[in-house]
Amino acid sequence: MTSTADTVHALFAEAVAVIVRRGWIQTDTVEAIAAVDKSLRSLVERQKLRRLAVWISGFPDASRFRYWLQAGDVATLIKDIPKGMSSRDFYLRKADIKKLEDRAILKATGVEGEIDRDIERTFPNDRFFSDDGDGKRLLGNVLKAVALYADDVGYCQGMNYVVASLLLVMKDAENTMALNLDNFSMQEVAFWLTLALIRRKGMDELWKHKMPGLSRCIFLFQQLLKQHFYDLSAHFRQIGMHSSIMVTQWFVTVFARVLDTQTLVRVWDLVFMDGWKAVYRVALALIARLRPTLLAMDLEQCSEFLRWNPKLGLETVLSPSIFLEHALSYKVTRFSLKQLEEERHLEYLRLRLQQTPLSEEHRLLFPTLQQDGDISAKKKALELIRSKLERYDTDVASDTIVLQNKIEAAEKAHASTMSVCYAIAYELSESTIELKERIEIKRRLRAKFRSRLNTAINEATTSSSANASAPRFTMWGNPFEFLNERMASCLDRLPLVSKWLDTEHELHVANIETDIENDEETQRTLRHLEMLVPHLTAELRLLQRSIAYNERFLQPLLQRTRLLQRDAELARIEVEEAQVFKDRLADQLLQIMLTSEKLKNKRMQQLFAEVDQNGSMKSKT
Repeated sequence: MTSTADTVHALFAEAVAVIVRRGWIQTDTVEAIAAVDKSLRSLVERQKLRRLAVWISGFPDASRFRYWLQAGDVATLIKDIPKGMSSRDFYLRKADIKKLEDRAILKATGVEGEIDRDIERTFPNDRFFSDDGDGKRLLGNVLKAVALYADDVGYCQGMNYVVASLLLVMKDAENTMALNLDNFSMQEVAFWLTLALIRRKGMDELWKHKMPGLSRCIFLFQQLLKQHFYDLSAHFRQIGMHSSIMVTQWFVTVFARVLDTQTLVRVWDLVFMDGWKAVYRVALALIARLRPTLLAMDLEQCSEFLRWNPKLGLETVLSPSIFLEHALSYKVTRFSLKQLEEERHLEYLRLRLQQTPLSEEHRLLFPTLQQDGDISAKKKALELIRSKLERYDTDVASDTIVLQNKIEAAEKAHASTMSVCYAIAYELSESTIELKERIEIKRRLRAKFRSRLNTAINEATTSSSANASAPRFTMWGNPFEFLNERMASCLDRLPLVSKWLDTEHELHVANIETDIENDEETQRTLRHLEMLVPHLTAELRLLQRSIAYNERFLQPLLQRTRLLQRDAELARIEVEEAQVFKDRLADQLLQIMLTSEKLKNKRMQQLFAEVDQNGSMKSKT
């Protein structure tokens, strides 16, 4: 009974998956199905139907903010507020207002001064944020509360567009439907979602002072750009343009300034669900749209385009569903991002170890390298690290020298076998061509011989020939009947000439064909024909001599070609064996170098960690 129920549930889940892919149901329906029993919930989770529903259709409009609050783990954030205080009271205290209808007072200096100035610049053409609208008041309240609560982050330009977009989306949705905000006000939702981006989705490093995480995000995006759009990455290098000019605004505002509202909320569905891997996917999809335009521009044209087109001409982007489908087609996983971060960290340590002048790109991607600190202490630490890492280079050098010598010897052996193989192949091709010519001559001569033989027999058996020659055969009862019987027997034994397909077949044919023009029956026939049609018989004798002359060249050539074929096969085997041996040596060398580099990088990380830890301890003391 249980197995039957499991089968039914599995079939039902498959049907639900098909319906989800069609976009006929959304996340709320999938969750309702999962709530029926544990078995269905397990199947929904196993097939990741919630995630699939968000990818295909997004969160439902009426309950979108409730899902964002769940995906941002806001419930855990709320647990950190003082006991006995509600979410609203906590928000009012942080915004320094008594009720939601109040306007927070912003100082003219410091963080609040920056907030006040940026409020005037935030979506100035939108009616909600005009002097007649209520957007500026709400935006100021939320930004002040966020900056005061997340004082380790403070305020950063870009945060204003995120909060403003949250308020704008809620206001527009409120005018058309009943929003499910879990008993939160619009200001509270914007406040907690912004904190979720900071505490749960990694935006704190982009919104802190000097944006310490921006360089990491740009480095990762550049590597993804090389992987997916190498031509555009190379074009940027050629014209001297850095991708940070374009993507900095995308990342800091989470695309709030570049995408229309309908597309933006679908993008934020993915951001709240998947975090930064969704951000990189969307950025790649935007790059794909801009790629033809950017490839046709030089540095000056790109600068002008970015300056005068804040939305980069993406106002008419494809429908949200098609755009998101395109974005999700790029494979960006947490594992791949972790690998890229490890590459960046190793590059950072190598640059620290080299102590060479930094390029403009390195200054942008590794800004902390410009913080000198105690230069003399740093030099001593770097010298110590270099000395400890030298043994890895020494060990691998001794191993690689031996292998390199073996590889050089293997390359010479491979080159020698290749030259032998080429020489044999050339001889074989020449011999094959000559053999084909001799076989063709032989076939033509034989065909001509058979044709002339048939002609001679026909002429010998005509009535005129018979009448002219009758007195000479008085001692035979019917000489022509005798000739007809003998020649018919001879003709029955003439072999068919097969079509020649390739060299192997030609060698076989040349070897097994019977020399019918020299067999006993044919010779006896020719002796009889000499008396009847001497002029044709003379021509047949001449053809016999031509065939015999050609045969004197054909048979030795046939034997030589067979020997060359055997030698060519042996040479090919030797070449393959030499190539395999060389490849194995090269693989062995590569493995030694990779293993040594891995151990060296690991040791370098340990040494730098020790140096940095000692440095921080000294600074504290």
